Amino acid sequence: MSEFSRFSVFLVLMCFVFGLISRGLHDSFSVFVPAIEGELGWSRAEIASIYACGMIGIGFGGPLVGWLFDRFGPKRLAVAGLVACALATAAASRADALWQFQATLGLLYGTGVVALGAVLQTAILSRWFRSRLTTAIAVGYSANGLGMLIFAPVAQTLIGEGGFRFAYAAFAGLVALVAVPVLFLPWQRIAAGRPDIVVPAAAGFQRAEGPTLADAMRTFPFWGLTWAFCLTSVGIYALTPQVVALLVEAGFAPLEAASLYGLSGLLMPVGMVAIGYLADRVGQRLALTLAYGATVGGVLALALVESPADMIFVILFALLFGLSTGTRGPVIARLAMRYFEGAHQGRIYGSITVGMGAGGAIGAVLGGAIRDWTGGYAGVLALSVAALALGALPFARLTN
Repeated sequence: MSEFSRFSVFLVLMCFVFGLISRGLHDSFSVFVPAIEGELGWSRAEIASIYACGMIGIGFGGPLVGWLFDRFGPKRLAVAGLVACALATAAASRADALWQFQATLGLLYGTGVVALGAVLQTAILSRWFRSRLTTAIAVGYSANGLGMLIFAPVAQTLIGEGGFRFAYAAFAGLVALVAVPVLFLPWQRIAAGRPDIVVPAAAGFQRAEGPTLADAMRTFPFWGLTWAFCLTSVGIYALTPQVVALLVEAGFAPLEAASLYGLSGLLMPVGMVAIGYLADRVGQRLALTLAYGATVGGVLALALVESPADMIFVILFALLFGLSTGTRGPVIARLAMRYFEGAHQGRIYGSITVGMGAGGAIGAVLGGAIRDWTGGYAGVLALSVAALALGALPFARLTN
């Protein structure tokens, strides 16, 4: 059976849509920062804590989501994720207190994102792909960037029309509409997987026995992948919630800043698929070296932006950062499937994603706090570069 049958391609597209809806809106939070700051008067660190709570939901929801997948299968998980995202954005449109934003737009939406994201997509696609698994995962993940490209300018337009509350209410309605057709997808076939890949178990959708979570936690690959996820996320998310505000403070108009930030999202699918292809064909180590080098180059380009006259550096940032952001995720997922294949792979990989959530939360809080303490972004950019360098270290031992 071909790895690129029509049904397997449909599954990649399905994962793409899940990422488009969930991470696209989540990663466009930077667009909402100036509007929330202007209406509610909170500090940048307080606003960044909302995003940090979202990353906590994404990371620490991973083990739960992995267990739910292993126990109940993908249908209930996907529907629950969409419902959580719709409820979170609807509630955020009416929230006033910081804790309400942290609980809804942060923890609840973050849990919805992880229910639709890496754990679900990797578990599904690993049942349908083998030699091209990294490429398939990369295509599904690449929706994160395209979602940002779409949602960033749309969000800015909606905010301009009716404020950030109106924008969140509109997005809640959109997510609710998507949930309806998802109920009627052929979930039994999706869960079964290709017979030459999946060994059916009693539950009908679990793989044959493999290492347990306790077994995995006694190995270097588990902690190496967790470390890589964590430090890479610190480097990315210390910066991303601040990008639009940084450009606005440099003199760019809000819609222009949001569109320029969205440009990096346009390139993310290209970079993800390219790095995934390279990882499958020429080796993961070379692919990751290119990815980390491009991300650091993008951060350094952003450090040179002082005014709208520095458009060349903004474009260079969008190119390098956009082409490389998120490219580590599919490789980490592929490595996790290689080291921990079996009936418990969902909860093992979900536990590894705790590193991503924890790192994202730490990065967002530190980025906002450094901005408040220093009044500028040099410290934020330095933190990003240092964390990315440290995050790359485990791959020297884990990749070929």
